[in-house]
Amino acid sequence: MNPNPTAARWRVLALYALLNALMQFEWLRFAPVANDVAAQYGVGVGTVGWLSLVFPLLFLPLALPSGALVDRLHLRISLRLIAGVLLLGALLRALLPGFSGLLIGQTVIALVQPMVMSAMAPLARAWFAPSQRLTATSVGTLALFVGLGAAFVLIPLAAADVAASQRFDLIVLALVALLVFALVPRDPPPLDDAESATRVASSNGSARFLLTRPALLLLFALIFVGNGFFNALFTWIEPMLGANGLSADAAGLVALAMLAGGVGGMVFVPALPGLGARLRLSLSGAALLGIPLVLLLTRLDQLPLLCAIGLVLGVIMLAPLPLLLDTVSGLAGAQHGGLAVSAFWLAGNAGAAAVIYALSYLADHQLWQLAGYAFAGLLLLQLLMVQALRLPRHMAG
Repeated sequence: MNPNPTAARWRVLALYALLNALMQFEWLRFAPVANDVAAQYGVGVGTVGWLSLVFPLLFLPLALPSGALVDRLHLRISLRLIAGVLLLGALLRALLPGFSGLLIGQTVIALVQPMVMSAMAPLARAWFAPSQRLTATSVGTLALFVGLGAAFVLIPLAAADVAASQRFDLIVLALVALLVFALVPRDPPPLDDAESATRVASSNGSARFLLTRPALLLLFALIFVGNGFFNALFTWIEPMLGANGLSADAAGLVALAMLAGGVGGMVFVPALPGLGARLRLSLSGAALLGIPLVLLLTRLDQLPLLCAIGLVLGVIMLAPLPLLLDTVSGLAGAQHGGLAVSAFWLAGNAGAAAVIYALSYLADHQLWQLAGYAFAGLLLLQLLMVQALRLPRHMAG
């Protein structure tokens, strides 16, 4: 047994968060410099888009199988496999010639993105006591957005020589793989507490039975709507605000405030006592507050006020994400936590695609005030679903 289990659990969480952030970074590895990649590799800008598109395309068919695999593997094996495949993808990008080498390497890296996302629940359950799992989930979730932010800040610095930057990536991912292989210990024995015993006992059915539980289905529907709302708003914020006379730079500041609000909210969620036991109340309050704010967003032209609205919208839409993940993991139990979290992310990705597509007609015709009502309708739908959500007594507020 590890002589210092407290230090070990935080070390494992830190390494997982690093892998999670790196995965998001590699997903957008070429998006901020698409024009430079196109020029240096002799392809069209549209072709460069495949370097990012391969991630969601592979996530859809691989999410549930990856979650089931993570549930069956020891966490240490899963993290080593993820680190090894990341390193292999970076090696292929650096060694194989031309744009095809970049695409092959990106495809290899994308294969393990679903594993990274689904490993969050087994890690929290294996290494952390029930009172600490929300904190662990928040750290893992926060790493997603740290990686995305780092991509947009750091990648443009290497735009002059994209090929040379691949070698730098290779060195970083080799060091990370070395740390994972050297510093992630064996999984600890299961925690012997009444809650774990109850949840394991309740998850002995098949995965199909698990994923048809009404509470889980409602949580999947909530992330479908919530992630669709956030991604569609993020996608259309520039033309939406532009219709009221704001510049693209001003709209970018509002979008940045939204993202900052979400990240800041996730930092403080674990520090709020009892919030995890009040999931329904938290989500209901977020939806009620968001409805007037999103309507104001389509009508105002004062940048400071719009930034404040963006900040609050980011908090209420992203800060509950760790709570939702923790609840999904708790309902699924130890045997199927990875599978359930994979289904959760799959529903979120599907929601983003569906809502963006559904609102594309309003965007094409510049019907932004009507779009504001559509966004408010999504929040109203979320509020109705939250009222229908029924959780076990120890998880309900």
